[in-house]
Amino acid sequence: MDTIIIVLKVGLILYGIYSFIVYMSRRSDNRSALKDFRNAPVLRRITDEEKSALQPFLMGQKLTVDDNVRELSGAFLRHGLSTQGSSTEHDTIGDVDVLLPYDAIDYVEPHNQALVVLAGKCAVVIRLNGFDLLEGRQRAQRQQAQDQQWKRGEVGALPSLDETGADAGAALPEAVAVSAATDPNARYRRGEVDILNQRVETPEEIESRVGRGGWASAFAWLLAFVLLWVATWDATQAVSVYLMGAGLLAGLWAAWLFVCKPPATAQVRQPQPVNRVRGMLNQIAVVNAGNASVQNVGLFIGDKLSLVLPSHWRTTASVPYGEVIEAELRTSDFSAVSFGDKWSVADEWRRFRPAYWGRHLLHLVVGLLAIGAVALSAPDPRGEAALAAQWLTNGGTAAIYGEAGQLADKPPRWGSRARMEGEGRCEIDMSGRAEEHNRGVPAIDCSFVRWNGTAPVIPALDIPPSVLALAEPGFLRATENHAMASLIAMLRMQQMGGQASDPLAAYRARESVPLTLRGFDRSVAMIDAACKDAAGLSPTACERLQRELVRAIDATVDKDGVETPVNTWQALATSAAAGMENADLLLSRQQLASVQRALAQAVDSVVATKIEAALPAIVPAQGGVLLASPTRIGNARVQAPGEGSDDVSAAGAPVADVAEDDTDSSLLARWTRLQRNATAEGLKPFTLEGLVTASGKDTTGTPWVRVDQSLDASRMTAAGAHVLWWLFAAGLVLVNGVLFALRWTQGSRRRARLEADIATRPAPGTSGLF
Repeated sequence: MDTIIIVLKVGLILYGIYSFIVYMSRRSDNRSALKDFRNAPVLRRITDEEKSALQPFLMGQKLTVDDNVRELSGAFLRHGLSTQGSSTEHDTIGDVDVLLPYDAIDYVEPHNQALVVLAGKCAVVIRLNGFDLLEGRQRAQRQQAQDQQWKRGEVGALPSLDETGADAGAALPEAVAVSAATDPNARYRRGEVDILNQRVETPEEIESRVGRGGWASAFAWLLAFVLLWVATWDATQAVSVYLMGAGLLAGLWAAWLFVCKPPATAQVRQPQPVNRVRGMLNQIAVVNAGNASVQNVGLFIGDKLSLVLPSHWRTTASVPYGEVIEAELRTSDFSAVSFGDKWSVADEWRRFRPAYWGRHLLHLVVGLLAIGAVALSAPDPRGEAALAAQWLTNGGTAAIYGEAGQLADKPPRWGSRARMEGEGRCEIDMSGRAEEHNRGVPAIDCSFVRWNGTAPVIPALDIPPSVLALAEPGFLRATENHAMASLIAMLRMQQMGGQASDPLAAYRARESVPLTLRGFDRSVAMIDAACKDAAGLSPTACERLQRELVRAIDATVDKDGVETPVNTWQALATSAAAGMENADLLLSRQQLASVQRALAQAVDSVVATKIEAALPAIVPAQGGVLLASPTRIGNARVQAPGEGSDDVSAAGAPVADVAEDDTDSSLLARWTRLQRNATAEGLKPFTLEGLVTASGKDTTGTPWVRVDQSLDASRMTAAGAHVLWWLFAAGLVLVNGVLFALRWTQGSRRRARLEADIATRPAPGTSGLF
């Protein structure tokens, strides 16, 4: 990942250097082109009126134009350089820097013919294709007059931007004058628009424009969660209290922003001017200048004002396109607040009160994200809450309990530290959750220890001796073949040639040493006895065991000087008789492991049936005090079955913990551990010290205490930040989840009533004027 970031940074640097070189090269070309253009022939001198029209563009830049007008032609190019949010751009025609006054940019073509005058290091355009400087000034003045009239709401017709319409004194054609005298709407069909009056927004119209808000509160919540997250870092432990305090203040500030209605004095809530206008409503498809395939359909009043209707007004089929209408528009964005006498935003706001659900959805999402983040950062909220409680209550030294009765009479309070010492017994999990994982055998869970309770009752399994013999550690007597081991060691030394020993090679060499299985005829006889015993192996289990042993051992016999594979159990038993060639088998370690697995599966098939019958007879431990912890309590350990034997089958067997879930051990060994846990051997000394995260009594009335040994007192401030984080996030989700569902329902009902009301309104056309 670091390599990718470095490559990207180098690529950006190289691209920046390339862009700078291209920019400087173009600027050099621009300066050369301007130098050459100064020698161009002069066509005429600039007039005083043209020079006056250029003054607004020259004074601010301290430019002075000369009086010589020259012709400039060429392609238009705008180029520049952007760095860290700022940009520099240059307009050029024929590689000469030009200054385009007024609306000259709208007249640019692929190839341009211009008249310019020089001013410093650029040329100022006075004519460009169809653009004329004086006409451009007149259009700018008419646009300014129109804008001022619109903002002030001066009653009267809005002036046109074109020269013909702007000339008030121009005489109308006779036919047009007659039409205007007989039809008062004729002038509106020519695109004229009248301003009737101006007022300010009503409170309802302000609400429709601003809405309820909620972004500020959401950002304040994000700030609170970020501060609390930073307070949990180890690197900020020295200032974690201050960070948590800042996070608390940020959360309170966010809650205040959430419940407090925005003040009416806020700048965004100041009433804006609203103009009432009259004109013809037109729907025009405007082609995108950059992509002719894209068309935007817009509404216009006459040919001067764009109109923005509320979205639910445009969906109706009664919008009177092509008719003279009256509407009230905000001067800032031309959005309509009324449309005829039956279409009013304020009226809708009064009769159909809006239900704001968007801010609740936003806060709900923020709360869910915060819960997900804190669940990853602190997966044990109960322990974090207890540690925070100890920090707030200034918890002192740990309470010491040496007897279970003392703990039962006066249990430690939640969030305090406690220390228990005594002898206890690991609990047997009878819930059934661990039985499936342990193949039907209840698990011994040393994260729960019963102190001074009764011993559990584990019945004995009635396993036939013939089957038990198959599970004995000495059933298979395998030893290393010393002759082969010596030979392999000698060959390895020759290959090494005196070099340093390789531990991995030594391990592989040892694994390749074959094992000798002595007295296999005895093992065959015991397997046959278990198969013939009526209470022993079932016929199916016996057949499967014999088949697996034949396959795993893969023995051969000598027939007429040819090694012939042994494919049946009877043939293997015959060849393994005393004095026969397979009485002592030569097996690899993999083959021996396969044989042991087959024997264990056969024994487990009998033991599983006995365990299923014995499970209802188990009596769990009761009484005393139950201690719980996320980790193992005490040092309860038992000896694994077969430990201490010199045979290979038991060599290196690990010391088993009563709490271990050893899926490789047999069912009989698991049941034996359960029985040993129920005896006096199951009582083990323990010391449990930590923070009390929960306490209470179970259904039988036995007191229980949960103590977390892993909670570090040095992390109290971080725990407080996590708890505050949890509280804030849970509160956000609960409150906004309910409010979102409520507001969404209210909004749906309002929308249905409003749509029904819109369907009954008349079209705001000529018949619906104010």
